Amino acid sequence: MNDENEGRAARTALAEAERIREQAVRSGRWFSGFLAALGVASIAWITLLEAVWPDGGARNYTAAGGAALFLLASWRAEQRRVFPQGASRRLMVSAIVWFTLYLLVIGPLARWKLETSPPGWIAAATVMALPFFVAAWTARRS
Repeated sequence: MNDENEGRAARTALAEAERIREQAVRSGRWFSGFLAALGVASIAWITLLEAVWPDGGARNYTAAGGAALFLLASWRAEQRRVFPQGASRRLMVSAIVWFTLYLLVIGPLARWKLETSPPGWIAAATVMALPFFVAAWTARRS
């Protein structure tokens, strides 16, 4: 009888642990949407900076506003209680690759060839934002 009670207690504990794990996974699903939103915001931000307001005071305000928006989004994300496994790594790798593409690879080439063409900058910004979308996809799958 004691073995039966211990077995029942063990099954109950395992079921509770599985329920808590599933709840934690559901609670961390926000992160993939956050990464995708960062990708969309970066496309809009780069297009505004490079095609709509490529110089002057409006560019400076757009740059500062976009930076403030990204900082606020990051601060709000930090308020969450649950982060999926590998969240910090996904975010950092995505941001570093995006920033490198913008500053050193695609950004200079696009400035040289596209000048202030909105469709061209939307396409270039979309390619630059791919690391965020890939990270969102991998976060969703895990």
